[in-house]
Amino acid sequence: MKRPVFHSAATAPSVAVFSFQEIIGDGFYKLPVLRRLRAAFPVARITWITTHDTVFAHKLAPLTKGLIDEFREHSGIGNSAAGMIMPLPFCEPFSLIIDTQSVVFRTLTLRRLPHGAFVSPAAKFLLSDFKPGRDRVRPRHMVDRLNELIELAAGPVRTELPPIFVPADLVARATLALPEGPRYIALAPGAGNRVKCWPLDNFIALAQALQAQGYTPAFVIGPNETEWVAPLRAAVPGALFPEQATCWEPGFSPLRTMAIAGRCAAAVANDAGVSHMFGAADIPLLTLYGPTDSEKFRPRVTHGRVLRASDYGSQETRAIPLDAVLANLNMLLEGRT
Repeated sequence: MKRPVFHSAATAPSVAVFSFQEIIGDGFYKLPVLRRLRAAFPVARITWITTHDTVFAHKLAPLTKGLIDEFREHSGIGNSAAGMIMPLPFCEPFSLIIDTQSVVFRTLTLRRLPHGAFVSPAAKFLLSDFKPGRDRVRPRHMVDRLNELIELAAGPVRTELPPIFVPADLVARATLALPEGPRYIALAPGAGNRVKCWPLDNFIALAQALQAQGYTPAFVIGPNETEWVAPLRAAVPGALFPEQATCWEPGFSPLRTMAIAGRCAAAVANDAGVSHMFGAADIPLLTLYGPTDSEKFRPRVTHGRVLRASDYGSQETRAIPLDAVLANLNMLLEGRT
């Protein structure tokens, strides 16, 4: 592995990370990467450069506090192959540049920025100063691929990852919605694509079983699923619906869902955006998968489990048995992952 001399990870003064863009799903998905980046480069000024915009600088900006120091949105880098010869939008040097994408002309453009060292997966790491060993097995999970780039430059990150802080006002309101006392389990029965949903009757049966164990179900119901609230209230008396609590401002916020998750002992979710919101809160999480690839997209949490319909001979989420969900959730609650 080629390791050019620049600065040690502990003292690197400046690190730039390049990404094409991040929409809301990308942002939640990549939050664990931001935590690992800061752990690897604790004193660096970290600049996040994007071709277009990034949700990290806007809707998710409160979550990047202490992790990213500066954003360079709409940089122009990566817009077209002409960038390989056109003047760069800025030219200050960086100790290290990490390229998170693999389109070669974007990488060649980015590499023109002054730097001490450069890491990129483009062209099978041909343009990278840091290269994996010959025995490398390409990680399947996207977060693992991005973390690999960080660790190629910095070595294994052995320190505890820094936390993500949800705004205090949202935490206070989540406490009003889910008061001290009960042990809550967050249940998210929805998904943007209903084919990913475990049957609602199964979530009802799961909630009833959890009540029998002394837990209080907290159903997290999104704006496209509000017709489920009334039947769920009728089927599971005593369950709470924190997203529908009166303490919130109108509308829905992903940061609010994170604050709610932080009040819960564990969560169960379908393969959907809300699972990554729960994952960003880093609570024990059981995620249910039907037709999609869990090895590539599952939320990265400290304590997590996955159940796949394929393990039960089907591509339909409904094939996952209720008893398997309850058993795996109890394992998470007992600290077994």
